[in-house]
Amino acid sequence: MKRLFLAILLLTPLVPCPAQQSSGTLAGFLAKQGLGGAKLERRAGNHLFVPVSINNRRAALMIDTGSPNTVIDANSVNTFGLTVDKTDSNVGGLFGRTWERFGTSKVKSIAMGNCTVTNVPVAIADFSSFNRDRSGPATGSHISDSKSAAHINGLLGADEMLKFGMIVDCTRQMLYVNPNGRSPAVSQGLASYLGSRGFTRVPMRLNANHHFDVEGAMNGHSTRFIVDTGSANTLIDTQVAVKSGTDVTALAGYGADGAGGLVEGVNRTAVKDLAIGNFKLANAEVVVAHVSKDILLSNSAAESNAGVLGEEYLSSNFAVIEVGGMALYLRHPDSR
Repeated sequence: MKRLFLAILLLTPLVPCPAQQSSGTLAGFLAKQGLGGAKLERRAGNHLFVPVSINNRRAALMIDTGSPNTVIDANSVNTFGLTVDKTDSNVGGLFGRTWERFGTSKVKSIAMGNCTVTNVPVAIADFSSFNRDRSGPATGSHISDSKSAAHINGLLGADEMLKFGMIVDCTRQMLYVNPNGRSPAVSQGLASYLGSRGFTRVPMRLNANHHFDVEGAMNGHSTRFIVDTGSANTLIDTQVAVKSGTDVTALAGYGADGAGGLVEGVNRTAVKDLAIGNFKLANAEVVVAHVSKDILLSNSAAESNAGVLGEEYLSSNFAVIEVGGMALYLRHPDSR
């Protein structure tokens, strides 16, 4: 069973970095805008990782737009020489919160590609439930197959991405960093560049939980989706699926959160019409489970969502997540 991952939770200044050169490509366009790049790897059931050096120790961080903050595995604390302070905040994810409490610390440096981020406040959580030897299935002819991964050292969260105007190219497997932070000029230029290449722009926002979400619909029923590269699968809450007219059959297996290790019964079903903004997906296969109300924000009509848009549809639809400009770009595989 693929693992479904979402973390909950902190920040930094950046050392300027030379941009990657590649004429005529997105990399080349962003290089001209002064952004640096880091190559991503696809591992562990279709998750994206960036190879890094944390306090001069080799490591790998999962790219997780579904986590508000950067988190380090508790089992890697000694490796990186971190001092941990306790907090009263419980570790939580898609399926609720656990007894475990987050810790906090500060990382002196995280180097990725040709960029270095310094003095990074991080959360500390135990990823033991996620760190089991496994191999990922093939992910499609247009993207690299997943590699096995014996250990996750942590995840790179949304606050760092937002602070430095990061851009995640899910299919081409690149992470871009702006040493000058968010730039309206870069955002406008990117919108024009991708628009001319057939991409649909979907505005993102930060919801009350500090998660990126986008407008959407299921079988014509309006809702929102959290944009979550940390989840291998698109996961919809059971009650939301039923209300939208999606058939939910018997239990098909079990899914587990990475942080906290909570397990929930899940099923797979197809949504006849799934919309992400103005981008349409027909007969989209999704995972269905009971999602925590803390994640769904179901008590607020303006904030409520259906669940998460996961990495399988982000990668298969050439997703470019422009955090600085708060936009998700999607293009169908058969588009030209």
